[in-house]
Amino acid sequence: MPGAEIEVLQKRVEQLESQMRKERPSISPEKEEKAVKQEIKSYLRELQQTPTTIAPLATRDEVKEIKKFPPSQQVGALVSLVFDKGLEEAISVAKGIDNPAILDELHDILVDRYFKELVEKKIIKP
Repeated sequence: MPGAEIEVLQKRVEQLESQMRKERPSISPEKEEKAVKQEIKSYLRELQQTPTTIAPLATRDEVKEIKKFPPSQQVGALVSLVFDKGLEEAISVAKGIDNPAILDELHDILVDRYFKELVEKKIIKP
């Protein structure tokens, strides 16, 4: 995954953990995981809400190509796009597809993947 997103998430998670420790020094791992996943989802929604100007031609071409796939493959193509061109590009394309269910499923998959990556990089403890 592109490093910029992980860096942003790392800072947000560190702030969240600091806040949680102040409020409840002994928070359960399950509640902490849920809070971190919610923070990742919030980050994804913020990116989704960022107003976009006219999409570049390459983005419009991606939208056309991905729309040709069945919905189950659209999500996979968007996830691949995250790895190839970054999160912002993938979200821009997903918005262009104009299917809220696809966008929600993309969010769910990315929340789990980003959480896993944060654990693997030892940014958060499992």
